Amino acid sequence: MHEVAFARLAEGRVTARGTATQLGYRRAGGRLDAQSPTATLYPQPATGYAMFGEVQLAAPHGEGDLATKHGTASGGVRFRTARGDRGTTERILWDGLADQLSGDRQVDAQGPGYLVRSRGFSAHADGRDITLTGGVSGTLQPETTAGERAPPRRVRSASRKMRTH
Repeated sequence: MHEVAFARLAEGRVTARGTATQLGYRRAGGRLDAQSPTATLYPQPATGYAMFGEVQLAAPHGEGDLATKHGTASGGVRFRTARGDRGTTERILWDGLADQLSGDRQVDAQGPGYLVRSRGFSAHADGRDITLTGGVSGTLQPETTAGERAPPRRVRSASRKMRTH
């Protein structure tokens, strides 16, 4: 199929929508193969990701298996949030059974008060936490109690867990 659009509904509400320039679907096995997939995710207010607002993802290639609830986006994955976070990585893996996203390639991300680079990541799909793995470097600029920014602090560690709520 060419120029495909999709939407995901949960409890009568749109939780994601997206497009692909081409989509191959093998009905017998439940396999999907997409060219230039994009998706916009709308986090539910009660989840940890709600603080980011809507999240936009794009990649040159995507594939998935509906039966096993696994998927991959690759070729240079980009994300951007309404809050102002943005980043890139070569590949993202989705494990629907574990409700988890992960990556084993370099991640470059920045947003309000931070700029980080790591060799991978793991995140719960409900937004409880994001763990940067394989060595983390960057800068954090925490806010002070009066809402002012403190001086930047360099970060270098084996892994870093970022709480999202």
